[in-house]
Amino acid sequence: MTERMLSQNPSPPNTDALAPAIVQAVQLSNAETASYAPSQIALGPDMMISQASGLVAQAAANYFDGVSKLVLASQSVLLKQMTQALAEQNLEQAGEDALGIVATDLLMGAAAAVAAAAGAMEAESASFAIDRIDQSIAKYSSVLAARKTPPQ
Repeated sequence: MTERMLSQNPSPPNTDALAPAIVQAVQLSNAETASYAPSQIALGPDMMISQASGLVAQAAANYFDGVSKLVLASQSVLLKQMTQALAEQNLEQAGEDALGIVATDLLMGAAAAVAAAAGAMEAESASFAIDRIDQSIAKYSSVLAARKTPPQ
């Protein structure tokens, strides 16, 4: 579309009666204006393509925000249950609640990975968070597995 618009430039009118310096200045100004036209004119599809990455990053940031709020709410419920289980000396239930807390962290790490992939978060930060979450899950899982195996 831009090429078609630029190719429709009609031949210049006869300017023999005008001062050559003025004609040259106007032609220079017109040429500069025409050279900027492709960068100044954007069609619908071009605008959508250029805005897509920003919209994806915004959606990923909103997704991460929603997941982080869900994780915080879930963790508060699990912390309450874990505290009650510890008060009642129900260590197995408390361990499962602790593992649930770490599993919600895993959801947070997955959301961070999505946000990093979409450009809404720095990838190094998301990678660090996911590695720490994996370490925590492995630690809690090994503690629970050790508690369930009968002593020999």
